[in-house]
Amino acid sequence: MSATAANGSSSRIGTMATPVRAIVSTISSRSTPTIPSASQSYEPPLKALFRHRLRFTLLHSIVATWFIESVWMWWQAGGSQTLGLLGSLTCPFSPWVLVRTLVSWATVALPATVLRKVFLTPNRSREASPRNIIKSSLTLKSTRIAAATYLTSAITALLIHIITVYTSEVYHRGDPKLTIFVRSKKHPHYLNGRLLFLILTQITTALAFTLRGAMADRFAYRWAFAFKTKDAFLPLTIAVSYVVSVVFTSLTIFAAATIFALARLSLPALYQIPFVSIFLRPFTAHFLKGPWTFSLLLNHYTVWSRAWLLGFSTFLNWEIADSLFENVVAGPTPLSSGAADPNTVLVSGLASTNRIFQFFAYSELRELSMDDSTSASTRRTALFGDPKSSLNLWGFFVRESLLLLGQDYQTFLRRGKPVPAPAAPPPPKPKIELDPKIVTPAPFLRQRVFKATAESPGLAALDALASDGPIAKVVDAGADATHVPELFRSVEKQVLASPAGEEGKKIANNALAVNNRLNAQLASLSHHLVTNVPDPLKDTFGRLTRWWSKERLSKVVEASLPFRELDVVVLDSLSHLVCASLTEDRYGIVQRDIPKILEAMVSFLVSVEEYQREMNALVKPPTGPLSDEETREMDALLVEVHKAQETLGYMADSLKESLARIVRTFGDKLLAFKFPPRIASTLQGFLDYS
Repeated sequence: MSATAANGSSSRIGTMATPVRAIVSTISSRSTPTIPSASQSYEPPLKALFRHRLRFTLLHSIVATWFIESVWMWWQAGGSQTLGLLGSLTCPFSPWVLVRTLVSWATVALPATVLRKVFLTPNRSREASPRNIIKSSLTLKSTRIAAATYLTSAITALLIHIITVYTSEVYHRGDPKLTIFVRSKKHPHYLNGRLLFLILTQITTALAFTLRGAMADRFAYRWAFAFKTKDAFLPLTIAVSYVVSVVFTSLTIFAAATIFALARLSLPALYQIPFVSIFLRPFTAHFLKGPWTFSLLLNHYTVWSRAWLLGFSTFLNWEIADSLFENVVAGPTPLSSGAADPNTVLVSGLASTNRIFQFFAYSELRELSMDDSTSASTRRTALFGDPKSSLNLWGFFVRESLLLLGQDYQTFLRRGKPVPAPAAPPPPKPKIELDPKIVTPAPFLRQRVFKATAESPGLAALDALASDGPIAKVVDAGADATHVPELFRSVEKQVLASPAGEEGKKIANNALAVNNRLNAQLASLSHHLVTNVPDPLKDTFGRLTRWWSKERLSKVVEASLPFRELDVVVLDSLSHLVCASLTEDRYGIVQRDIPKILEAMVSFLVSVEEYQREMNALVKPPTGPLSDEETREMDALLVEVHKAQETLGYMADSLKESLARIVRTFGDKLLAFKFPPRIASTLQGFLDYS
């Protein structure tokens, strides 16, 4: 090596005394972008929409309450005869009416709306008979809380009414006598029957509204309302609530009067109970006198009318609040259009854990798939995606859609029954380890091993009296059978043969005989009552019993398709997007998913059509003349089959339209795909028909 080279190398080594730094690169490890969760992107604006609609509902409900309280105040103030035209017009705007409206709304209408919001659920009831519906609803916490809330609201409405009676009505229309005790100097503690009847009416109204809510599955989301006009016609909603309130209030007043009459008739029986009459007589002795309860109430028609109007106003407040909530909250609305990335926000909502939120997301996606505008086409093209993009929106959409349809398909195959619990694994067999120290003992032979020889009489007697002889074995067997301790075996026969033992047997036999005699008398009395009931009453009671306990075929079918409205929206959005992909999918990303989409739709359709044939097979033509009872049963069966066919037809028509839409769009291009024979034959039928 030359000196120059040596000097150059030494100089370079000297210059490398500083630390070596790597060349900075623009390539860095980036995490793959993922679709955000629904709780972060889609649900916040949807919940904000619900809050806005809830405020709208509360505003309209307070207007309805203000109108009801204004009418009450106008009547209690004497009407137009006392107030005149100007007073009648200004009466609704008086401070007392506004305060009364605010208190009544906060205690009657507002709790009903809050209950609907808190206990709103996407799940329908799966019971098929009125008895099972009521039985299952009583086990729910929501029903018990709702009943307690309605009872409190009804009693509060009565208190507000009594306060206004003695602050306004008593000066214009006289005293309606709604005090707690009757005004009697001789009996100052007698309870006021008018007030008791009003309290009973309000309680019955609350229970009737709770019962109606349980039968109508009130806390379930109204899927059918979502397909109506988004802006519900408010006067029509109030008119329907008015008619429903009139009918139920009339039935409630009749039920309250019946309960009041039965309670009055049962007072003499209660007075026969020791010490009960001492507590009841100072308060209820006057109820034992006077005419029959129904004639008494007919003579006091003002009590009837006041109870009816008070129950009607309370029921109408609840009904309007519920109807407004159902009609206003149900309709879906586009939410993602204002977001920075609307497709990502919309698709993220499909994975929500709440079926109601999923329904809103799929409804918006359905509108996007059916829109013919240029902006919608651009959004669909972006939704189908680019192979170079790592964010696969279409794949996420297809996966969530097929998963939802698959879950509902499995529910349909189970006919609405819940998923069976997995079978418990068999317990593991214990491993037996033999210890060499354990030695199996040799069995003891209790018999002679030598050749039998003739025994002498003395030896035979000794063997019989031995500890293992035949006499000892018989005694042991008898003692074991009667479970007598060893200490008392010697005196067993003496005890059983004693006079005390015989007396105990006689007492037990007498008690058994008395029990059998009472059972026979009760059975005879029941048979006598049943046989002496008039035939028309017996037939009516039998029909009511069958109506109460009979399962409805249409309810069974509805339980097998609990989310049919959501499934229809999913099918529409899926089929329209597949059809749009023929011209808007630039890279053919959708084509790889078309076979499994069509297979899922065909499998669902075949199962629905099989169920339809099962329903049709239930209706058989009569072979001869039918009795009146058989005619009624046949008519009821036809009605139930018709309702069941409507539910199944709703799902079948949507599946057929979706399949026909895809087949008409692609036509012979579907021959490029491979399908199982069963799926291919069904698709061929659609292709031939198109």
